[in-house]
Amino acid sequence: MIDDKILKHFTNTCIDSPWANHLFLGIIVSIDRKLDVRTITRTNQSINPRLYDIFLAFNLKEMSEFDVNEHMYKYFKGEIYTEHSNRMRLHFFSVYKSLFYYTNKWITQKISKSKQSYLRQFLFPKPLFDSRDFSFFQLAKSEAEDTRKNETDAIVPYLSNIRAEAHFRWNQMKRLREAFQKAIKDSKNQLKSLPIEFHYEESKKIGERFYFRLWDKPSFVLHHQNQFPETVVQRARKNKSTYSKENNSYFLEFVKSESILNDEEAVGLWFNELVEVGVLGQWYKHITEEKRNEKRAFLSFWGYCDLDSRINPTPFQSRHKGIISQSSFVSSHKDKAEGILFDVEPFYAACTFGLLAVDILTTTGARINELLQVNNTKQCIQLKKIKERIHYSFLSIPKGRDEVEEFYVSKQTMTILQMVLRMLKEHYGNEKIPSVPYRYSNRKHLFPEPKPYYFQYYNLALQESGLISSVRFLLHGLRFETQEGTPVIVKTHLLRHAFATEAVQRQMMPIDIVAKILHQRDLKITGYYSAPTPTQISEKVGELQDVISSYVDLDDALLRSPEELKKEFKEYSENVGVFNKVLGGICVTDYVCPTKIQCLGCSAKIPEPEQENELLEVIELSKDMEKRFKEMGLEIEERKAKEMQKQATIELKEIELIKKYRKDQKHEAVIKYNTFW
Repeated sequence: MIDDKILKHFTNTCIDSPWANHLFLGIIVSIDRKLDVRTITRTNQSINPRLYDIFLAFNLKEMSEFDVNEHMYKYFKGEIYTEHSNRMRLHFFSVYKSLFYYTNKWITQKISKSKQSYLRQFLFPKPLFDSRDFSFFQLAKSEAEDTRKNETDAIVPYLSNIRAEAHFRWNQMKRLREAFQKAIKDSKNQLKSLPIEFHYEESKKIGERFYFRLWDKPSFVLHHQNQFPETVVQRARKNKSTYSKENNSYFLEFVKSESILNDEEAVGLWFNELVEVGVLGQWYKHITEEKRNEKRAFLSFWGYCDLDSRINPTPFQSRHKGIISQSSFVSSHKDKAEGILFDVEPFYAACTFGLLAVDILTTTGARINELLQVNNTKQCIQLKKIKERIHYSFLSIPKGRDEVEEFYVSKQTMTILQMVLRMLKEHYGNEKIPSVPYRYSNRKHLFPEPKPYYFQYYNLALQESGLISSVRFLLHGLRFETQEGTPVIVKTHLLRHAFATEAVQRQMMPIDIVAKILHQRDLKITGYYSAPTPTQISEKVGELQDVISSYVDLDDALLRSPEELKKEFKEYSENVGVFNKVLGGICVTDYVCPTKIQCLGCSAKIPEPEQENELLEVIELSKDMEKRFKEMGLEIEERKAKEMQKQATIELKEIELIKKYRKDQKHEAVIKYNTFW
């Protein structure tokens, strides 16, 4: 059975093309391989435009005229369409070759020999060249690596800030939702007619007072009668059809915000502009070209797309019911409101899932598919009592494996898991969340049985798009830029790169240990993930120059032999043991100690606010050591003491952020009602 979306795309884009039968055969094979709708559509979207380009350039009319080893070869050589990027050519080559391979394999293995010859006439021609024959292969790969490293460079220093900001925003969304629910309850109990206006004061972190209107569908229509047909007004007045009690729903209008701390201009809710500009979901449909360009310019400013690209990006389209996506009523009539109209629950769900993802990504470096596997069973969530403390982990199957491995997490992560669980129980109206099929396309075969996954909503497990869009929504507006000034958005896999880079480059953890933490087998991949960023290289060069000018005898350094250098390093043999209490926090690695028991600043440690005094004592002790070593003329030891101060101060700042968002979470929104109009 072919999905309607696939058929619609096929008929709209290539039904009359010379390669229509070839592509349709590929669709049938892809469906038989149980690929999801989005993957199949993306394949069609990748192949169609490039074949149109090639056929146009060589004035080809039929597939029989198409010589893949001449026409496509010249395209890859860059003899035509010189404006096409290396990445575009590489992507087309990969998708085309993959489709040929799997279609040919399917015909050979699943079709009787008597029918194979008939189907092979609709098999895309086989290219006799390899991507490595062309310059675009290495160039595209190098460009992609440089881009990723420059983006990593922009966010590495802010990992703890990103995690803290995610918490602050979730706190803010939770207060908004509680105020929304209380306003609904009060309107029912006190028989107040809608709309009603209310406001509440945010925490000191926000320092603003927010004003809202609570609506339901009938009240909104009746207060905007001049913008609706008379038939609609009558249905709303009589509470019929879509305006009946059974079909009714509540939503908010954000009216304004004002500062309560000083004369600074109020900012309002961080997601206001997303609603106001109108870039949620498939924003590009049913609008003028002028409006489309305005929205593209907005998305380009924040780094969600290249302004020169012909593709309309949808960074806030979850493709999952109830996550970010707004109701049809709110989407259709948001322009009729004075303020900003939105549904609360889809935003709250996105923020809750986004918070859990950000927390795990920034503390474990896990992949998306490993997150999506986390489920509410004893086989997944592991609790261990070690040295009178309860410690936590979850089991997931990493990429390229077929057996579960352990991912160690903090008590904070478990607290967020409980928050997600409470949201799901409330969503389903049941103390037990349902078991649902796993839906991540590339790993479904490993999970044949439904499970109570944490990342689920409306009886469907989240896919990649649902999780990524939730993270983007939660973190929108955090401005990061490369050294060249190019905007960088926080992506899930980028956080994995940042985690690896931080561990290797700043904490000096051996790559093989980081590979274990990231659950990677290929150390070359770990090396790529953790390669130094441009900023780190420049900083290290500066430090090296300082060292050389201060106390290194360059001649002695050059004269040392490799054997002498090796003697300066011993094999890491100290096993810390997972969940040991260490200076300023808890160790969460059960591998060989990555920093040779130098726990200050180690990425394998989770700071604990309850151990803040230990770090304060370290700072005082290191100051005393620095003073004494300076008096003794021991410059190297003096620098070590300064480094201790630096690392302890960094951890104290992270603990301070943790304390702030925990305090912020306790702030309650006390709502006060206004007279409407």
